[in-house]
Amino acid sequence: MLFVSFVVLGSRSVKDRRRVAKSLIDRIRGRWNVSVMDLGPDGSRADVFLGISAVASGAAMAEERLEAVFSFLCGEEESGEFSIIHHWREVTGYDEFSNAKNQQADAEGNFPPSGTARKE
Repeated sequence: MLFVSFVVLGSRSVKDRRRVAKSLIDRIRGRWNVSVMDLGPDGSRADVFLGISAVASGAAMAEERLEAVFSFLCGEEESGEFSIIHHWREVTGYDEFSNAKNQQADAEGNFPPSGTARKE
């Protein structure tokens, strides 16, 4: 997952903000085949928070794809239409979930230790 917070420079309305966000979302989706969503904040004229997720056959591939998306955003930032405020990226490998096969998490979201019998 990659989260990017930025401000649309010179935006006078929510419509200006949406135009910039939608353009970026469409280009990112089309080029890297990732999921992208404008996460808000609703009603803001300039602030944008994008969430981008990628599923890949390996953690390295997902990391490369998200890095490419972020590099694209940094390149687009040079156009002067927006300014990146903050970004955060996290890649989790399948092996971190493989022991959770056919198990249910407890109320805190934790899985029982591997090999522990589960009561039905």
